[in-house]
Amino acid sequence: MHKANFNKDITGYELLLIFAESDGDFDPREGNVIVDFIQKKFPLGGNLDAVVEHVSRIPKEDYLNRVEELAADFYAESTEEERKEFLHFALDLVKADEHLAKEENLLISKLFVAWDI
Repeated sequence: MHKANFNKDITGYELLLIFAESDGDFDPREGNVIVDFIQKKFPLGGNLDAVVEHVSRIPKEDYLNRVEELAADFYAESTEEERKEFLHFALDLVKADEHLAKEENLLISKLFVAWDI
């Protein structure tokens, strides 16, 4: 069970990174939301560099497909309560810079549709 939680948390981290990068402008306030997520989900720390490296290699035009894949993975490993908790992080992130870019809106909407919310 611990491994599934770890995978779910890595998946959530990757989703947040994609949301933050989707509009081409990584705002420090978005970074603060990601740091909050890391502190909550990885209290003992961890090397998340591989995830950052992976996301940096995803072409922006593939973000939508990747979000759909990650949403399915997260859904399979999480409870409804965990999905709601993650959505709070995701919504805080896309609203952090006080501007919801069309790219962010599209991706967050995909997450809502994938999770039937």
